[in-house]
Amino acid sequence: MALRDCILSFVLIAAMACAPARGDALKPDVIRWGASAAELEAVLDGKCAKGFVNRPIDPPFLPEVKRNQVQIDCDGLDFLGAPRWAEFVVGDDRLQMVWIMVEPEDQQRAVAALIAAYGEPSSANENYVAFSEHNAAWRSEPPEVLYYAEELAAWLEPQLASQN
Repeated sequence: MALRDCILSFVLIAAMACAPARGDALKPDVIRWGASAAELEAVLDGKCAKGFVNRPIDPPFLPEVKRNQVQIDCDGLDFLGAPRWAEFVVGDDRLQMVWIMVEPEDQQRAVAALIAAYGEPSSANENYVAFSEHNAAWRSEPPEVLYYAEELAAWLEPQLASQN
């Protein structure tokens, strides 16, 4: 059995034991695709235990950004039962991507929660476990959960599925 198959089998078993209690979508409700930075700041007010900071990203890394890219760093967003660092990436004043950092020891629980919420991964390798139908993924290094807007799918999903 290949390493990938062993990892997926292990994660699927763990997912059954770690399913979200209420069957809620795992994605935090503060994620609103297409929201402007100002709208997002209003939604995040009171949701980031230690506050948030809006900072420019120059040069932008999102595809097709014509004006500017900013990132709203939220310190203390509740995710998987703990306060987390989350990065809300806004290109041309539209929320397009969110990274939620977790601790390395949370990998098994985080991937299990993703599988419980979204089903079998669309792809998995040493770097990513992707759920393309739900625009979500796990990244191993650094350990984090990714959510992305549909507009990024064609650009991002080949990267998630790649072995490199």
